[in-house]
Amino acid sequence: MSTIKLTLPRGAHILCAVSGGADSVCLLHLLHHTPGITLSAAHYNHCLRGAESDGDEDFVRQLCKDRGIPFYCGSGDVAAYAKAAGLSIETAAREKRYAFLFDTAEKIGADYIATAHNANDNAETLLLRLARGTTLRGLCGIPERRDRLIRPLLGVTRQEIEAYLSENALPHREDSSNALDDAARNRIRHHALPALQSVNPGYARAVSRCIEDLTQDEDYLETEADAAYGRSFDGEALSVSGLLSLHPALQARVLRRFTGGNLLRQHREDILHLCKSGNGEIRLPALRVCRSYDRLTLIRGEAPLPEDLCIAAEGEYFWGEYRVSVFFSQKGREIQDSFNTFSFSSGRICGTLFLTRRREGDTIRFAHRAGTRKLHRLFIDARLPARERDFVPVLRDEAGVLAVFGFGRGDRAVPEGDEPTINITIEKYSGGTDR
Repeated sequence: MSTIKLTLPRGAHILCAVSGGADSVCLLHLLHHTPGITLSAAHYNHCLRGAESDGDEDFVRQLCKDRGIPFYCGSGDVAAYAKAAGLSIETAAREKRYAFLFDTAEKIGADYIATAHNANDNAETLLLRLARGTTLRGLCGIPERRDRLIRPLLGVTRQEIEAYLSENALPHREDSSNALDDAARNRIRHHALPALQSVNPGYARAVSRCIEDLTQDEDYLETEADAAYGRSFDGEALSVSGLLSLHPALQARVLRRFTGGNLLRQHREDILHLCKSGNGEIRLPALRVCRSYDRLTLIRGEAPLPEDLCIAAEGEYFWGEYRVSVFFSQKGREIQDSFNTFSFSSGRICGTLFLTRRREGDTIRFAHRAGTRKLHRLFIDARLPARERDFVPVLRDEAGVLAVFGFGRGDRAVPEGDEPTINITIEKYSGGTDR
C-alpha cells in the first residue's frame, strides 16, 4: 500500500494548482483528505492545445465539483503573449499561470499556493540547470517553500505518485505535449533520466538527498557572505582590499549583494579584474562599477548617450567618459597617428568638426587600407558588444566620418607637408581600460 504523508501548516487556507495531470490530481486528493486545512483549487487554461486544453479544464472542474472543493479557473492566449513579449512558450505559460494563481490567492485570502512538483521534477531541474551552466544556488533545485508557494510532493517520486493514483483509482489527464521532444525538459525526461535510472533505479531520490546537502552548503556560504559583506561595505562603497581578501566563493556572493542582483560569470570576472588592475570603471547592463583606490562604487542606470560635441577651438573637452585634447598647428607638426591620436589638414575639413556617436549609414575609408567600411559592420567584426557601440567616439565633419576612436583615421583630410593641422587626442579620463 502506497503511503504519502504531507507536512502542512495547520489551519491554513491552501489553494491547490491543478492541471489535471497525475501529479496535481494526487496532490489535490491528498490535500482533500488532510484534516485541519481549508482547501480551494485553481486551474489555468493556456489555450495551447485547442479542445484538449478545454477538456483539461472541464475535467478539473468536474473533479472539484464531485468533491465539493471550491474551484477557480483562468485562461489566456499564451501563444500571443509569448510572441508579443519575445518569450518561449514554456516561459510565457509559467508567467501567465503564476500571475493567475497569485491573483486568485489574494482574492480568496489563501495563505499558500500548493503546486505538485515532485522529486523527478527536481532531478530534471538540476540536470537542466547543470546543462546550461549554473551556480551552487542553481544546483539546489526547486525550493520546498518560497514566499506563498509550497511544494508538498517535492520529496515524492513520480513512481510513488503513479502507485498512489492506481491504488485509489484516481483518473487523470495526460498532456499530449509531454510526449514531444521539442522542449528541453521533455528531452531530459525522456532520455537523460532513464539513462541515469538504469545506473541507479533510485536516482530521483538520490538527487533529492544530494540537493538537501547542497542546500545546507549554500545556506552556510550565504551566512558567511552576509558577514563578509557587512565588514566590507560601509553603506556607500565596497572595500576593494576587503573583497580581494575573500575566498572566490564568497567574492561572488558579496558582489551579488553589492550590485543587488545575480551577475553573469563574465561580469564578476570583469569587476574583479578592475579591482586588481587599478582605478577606473566598467559598464554593465544598467550599471556602472567604479573603482577609486580602495573604494568600489556603483552608478545605477544606463549611461546617457553623449550629445554631439562641436570642436571649434583649442583646449580640453569632455564627451561622455572621454577627455578630448585639441591643439592647432600653423606650420604643421610631426604627429604620430594612432587609434586615439589623429591629425587633420585644417584646410581640408569640410565645415564644422564634431565628435559624435555613430549614425545610420556611417562609413569610413581608412588611410593605407583598401575599401570602404560601414561602421556598423566594423563594430560587429571587432566583437564590440551592442550596448557599447553608441559610446564609441566618432570624429566627423559635414562631409562624413574622419576617424573612429580605437580603430583609426580615414584617408580624407590627411595633412601633407607643412600645412596647418588640427591635432586631436581622445582618451578615457575615468581610467577604464581601453579596447
